[in-house]
Amino acid sequence: MIVDRDGRMHSEGTAWLQYLSDSGRSPHTAREYGRRVAWYLSWCAQTMDWRKATLSHIALWRRTVAAAPVVKTNGKPGTRSASTVRLWIVAVRSFYEWADAHELLGTDLLSRMTQLKYFAPGTPAGGEFGVTRRVLADSLRCAAEGDCPPQWITDAGARSNLADLALPLRDRFLVDLLTTTGIRVGEALSLFLADVHFGGGSRQLRCPHLDPHFHVRVGNPVQNGARAKGRPRTLFVHRDVVESYIDYVLERRDVLAAASVRDSSPHVFVNLYSEPRWLGRAMTYNSVKRLMDRCSRDIGYDLTGPHMVRHIVSA
Repeated sequence: MIVDRDGRMHSEGTAWLQYLSDSGRSPHTAREYGRRVAWYLSWCAQTMDWRKATLSHIALWRRTVAAAPVVKTNGKPGTRSASTVRLWIVAVRSFYEWADAHELLGTDLLSRMTQLKYFAPGTPAGGEFGVTRRVLADSLRCAAEGDCPPQWITDAGARSNLADLALPLRDRFLVDLLTTTGIRVGEALSLFLADVHFGGGSRQLRCPHLDPHFHVRVGNPVQNGARAKGRPRTLFVHRDVVESYIDYVLERRDVLAAASVRDSSPHVFVNLYSEPRWLGRAMTYNSVKRLMDRCSRDIGYDLTGPHMVRHIVSA
């Protein structure tokens, strides 16, 4: 739900959030989009009617978002990166796409927010045969944005510090899994114990792979609202990840047994370091975000989210 400063519900914004939920967007995506659009609507309330916004208004708001001071996850002051600002624009565009479909707009803003661009064959966006698709209009792109390469930990010292960072065993395994396989955080939180074949597959498991691996599935009946947005696939792991997993599983058994909590969750990642009432329940994205914030402070590098950690393997 989106409400104004007086506590009144913003009917259109709330209806759009409900649409995101009904269309299968992950709870985290809906929450982040809603937070960004709520700020945009607050800004509009001081400047003009959001239904009559023009491209110039959106460009002005983009500059406002880019210039607004924020506290980074490592505790240092700064401003948002070009790629982060682009994500704020994407959220607003999503809202206007919904509003346009419901004939709520008084301008042709939506058609002007994007432009057609051709991506040549052999490029990351063009694939094998090349493709033409819509991208943000030039006036809405930051000058330093370019092609927006994936965010990752560019400092070798910070990467080394993260690899050596002393963490609780569950968190250590999660970081190891993200950094060595590139799995998305939603996919990690959707992993079930039955998906992990670190001892290799077998006829009983109906899995032919003999090396340590796990299966990313998109249809697991999750208990934490996580969503695996990628495609089903099999990922193989190094023996160090296997050992990290064994350490975590042993700790999971001991912690839950000591608290007299039955280990009944099918999820790989569960709460072990929280209040007793939450022990053994599936880990959520908010817990991962707090973990990334702690890692950011400890290694002295601004981690805007778990995606920066998983991009290490591709970069």
